[in-house]
Amino acid sequence: MFRRTLLCTTALVPAIALVGCQAQTASQIASDVKLIASGLTAAMADIKLLPGVPGAAVTQLDFYLATIQAGAAKVASATSVSTASTVQEIAQVVQAIASVALPLVPAGSVIEAAIQAALSLLPAILAAVGVAGASVRTKYQPAQARAILAALR
Repeated sequence: MFRRTLLCTTALVPAIALVGCQAQTASQIASDVKLIASGLTAAMADIKLLPGVPGAAVTQLDFYLATIQAGAAKVASATSVSTASTVQEIAQVVQAIASVALPLVPAGSVIEAAIQAALSLLPAILAAVGVAGASVRTKYQPAQARAILAALR
């Protein structure tokens, strides 16, 4: 009987430990999403200045950016960590931005670094809201990605 009690209690420890972290996690999620939105806003402004960027690509990038900014506002105003669907939508849109923008920008540029930083921060945000399969290999560690995006604001 002692073994069953121990196993049941051990299974609850991680959940109990996370209860106190919800406010901090929610604020970190909001901060990271805001960093992605502001960093990509700066990067998109620079992309518009590049010669030869098609107008259709700029229009599409502007639409994606507006979606991310709206999602960031939703996450910032959320009172709990129940923002998983919004964060997933933001992640999909960031990946869409990357697929459109990365072929247009020079490799090694600040714009490319900003887009890669946004992509690199996604797994940490997705994991924080409990999305399975969020462990994807990225170019930067979360702390590096935050620093790159913060430098662009």
